[in-house]
Amino acid sequence: MMAGSSPKLHRYIDARHRQLGSIFKENIGPVACVFIADPADMRLVFAKEGKYPQHLLPEAWTVYNQLHNASRGLFFMDGVEWLHFRRILNPALLKGDQQWLQQCCEPPIARLVAQICASPDKPPIRQLLYHWSLEVIVSVLIGPDQYCQSRRRLEDQIGLLASSVHSVFETSAKMALISSSLAAKWRLPRWKKFEAAATTALRAATALVESLESNEGLLGRLQGQMTANELAKIVTDLILAAGDTTAFSMEWLLYLVAKHPEVQIRLRTEPTESPYLKNTVKEALRLYPVAPFLTRILSEDIQIKGFDIPAGTVLILSIFTSGRDSESFPEPQRFDPERWAEGRALRAASLPFAMGSRSCIGRKLAEYQLQTTLAQLVSRFQVEALNEVQMVLKMVAVPSAEVKFRFIAI
Repeated sequence: MMAGSSPKLHRYIDARHRQLGSIFKENIGPVACVFIADPADMRLVFAKEGKYPQHLLPEAWTVYNQLHNASRGLFFMDGVEWLHFRRILNPALLKGDQQWLQQCCEPPIARLVAQICASPDKPPIRQLLYHWSLEVIVSVLIGPDQYCQSRRRLEDQIGLLASSVHSVFETSAKMALISSSLAAKWRLPRWKKFEAAATTALRAATALVESLESNEGLLGRLQGQMTANELAKIVTDLILAAGDTTAFSMEWLLYLVAKHPEVQIRLRTEPTESPYLKNTVKEALRLYPVAPFLTRILSEDIQIKGFDIPAGTVLILSIFTSGRDSESFPEPQRFDPERWAEGRALRAASLPFAMGSRSCIGRKLAEYQLQTTLAQLVSRFQVEALNEVQMVLKMVAVPSAEVKFRFIAI
């Protein structure tokens, strides 16, 4: 599994699926894992995940949390505790009228557009997108009015958090190549770098949360439903989770539309509420899902394709492979937002946010954020990509190099 430990794990597993079929078993170190790529089988797994869905946690974070006695947010919770907080967050972030989320996105998006206007020729897009992603979360937490009033005061904290979140994901990816428990025991340099980055990021996020006070936004909606300590750990992990994932999704989205100027032209002629904008984002997430693998550990036995899989088995859902399956998506390597028109795509074959009760809590926010930012940028600029990149894994799916963009005013 040397290839399986590399930045090209998605390619390796994709090749194994093509060799062995939509389901196969392979050991990752001492752990026997079952990889699944058929969308129907994935849906069966989600249907069987039970009241308390379990997923596999990165070993580096598990070891870190144990060593530092760190009490973490939703991603790290299981069982009754997870369900309790998920039920509190669902109404605010996933259900009902989400217009308030849209209003929270507008000021940070306008700020990003202004920053690109100020430096349209090769702007530091990754740095800008990190800040944009975190500023959207801050605006969601305290409301757009309070965000606009507090932005300058919070600017240094957000900058520190952006750099520390980036360091966490860089060092986490390197930890995936070795045993974290042994690395921590032997105090290897790689572990010490990850430990320092994680500590800095958690402290920066916690300090930011503690400096936020508002009766508006998500903080206002959650007041009275959890203690101050509970709120701090939930919100801290929301900030850390959103930093890289949305920023890299936006970088991929811009890269794809930059390579397809005809899509940009179509976006300018379509009203922003038209399906084409949403379909463009769906198509980008199909090709470059920020989480190319999802994991589940079921509490009961399951049968898939005639194979009996016992409870407790690590199931790995190959989102990258299912999204590029030619049966679901003809010419799967081609970027074609129109394929998502009614009747032309098997929507269940692309699951960038998972599904079921443990699906991504930030899905609606991320979708709106990506859609609105793209619409704002292509309405003002012709976007060009100046270099070619490939997809590599560093905990999440990232470009092999930072994409260099040119934004030409129109």
